[in-house]
Amino acid sequence: MKKLIPFLALAFVGASQAESLVSEPVVVGESFGFTEGPAWDNQQHRFVFSDIPNHTLWQVTADGTLSKITDNSGYSNGNAVDNNGNIWSARHDRKLSRMTPSGKVDVVAANFNGAPLNSPNDITVASDGAIWFTDPPFGIQGYGPEKANEAQPVRGIYRWKDGDLDLMSGDLTLPNGISFNDGSLFVADTADGWVYKFSVSASGLGKPEKFARAGDMADGLAFDSDNNLWLATTGGLAVFNPAGEQTYFIKIDASHISNIAVTDSLVLVTAANKVLLYSK
Repeated sequence: MKKLIPFLALAFVGASQAESLVSEPVVVGESFGFTEGPAWDNQQHRFVFSDIPNHTLWQVTADGTLSKITDNSGYSNGNAVDNNGNIWSARHDRKLSRMTPSGKVDVVAANFNGAPLNSPNDITVASDGAIWFTDPPFGIQGYGPEKANEAQPVRGIYRWKDGDLDLMSGDLTLPNGISFNDGSLFVADTADGWVYKFSVSASGLGKPEKFARAGDMADGLAFDSDNNLWLATTGGLAVFNPAGEQTYFIKIDASHISNIAVTDSLVLVTAANKVLLYSK
């Protein structure tokens, strides 16, 4: 079991807010290459996350125990866990994969319209079991196994369901973090720092509407059970109420705050070489 170390470089908008939001975090680890893709696995009561350049996938239990899942992650960036305990990974080797609870990995998508995907980045599971992911070019720009030109005409938001891959939107410049909440889809655009809200219907997605912005950078995002949006942004985490109004800012001392996963009692943050675990 890895010993957890208190991480003290934490600041809030106000002291009263700090007392009501989260505790000071503990450092799960601080010697990774670059961490991303935190997701909660409700079946095994653990978080999973990626170390992209080291090609690994890790798990953290609720008590903070850290262990490795695989040394062959496909340069996974985003991860999500479905109701059957499968780990879905959006990978910088230009693939979408599924790992079963037994550890079997299947690549379910690597191409669209006869051309390779750009670089599957972040991912979420819809209530109907469909897998949605964003496809900016970060992995082929140097964050994956090799550089390459973009093969897709747009940087899309895709849906994989029952073996079929569909482009749902190409409206954002650099689509990144993605999550459903209250019947709508929310996607961060790293190009302008906005989180956009999409209506969802049987015919597809509506046009993106600006919902929340904390600064020039927007990366991973998550919603809590009170419908508050948690956003990884420059210098820390911004928290917004259901109206898109910022209510908290949690300062984190790291070169890049990449992503976040939230449960009713815990918050896991990936921040460059660090992974931080908070209690709510």
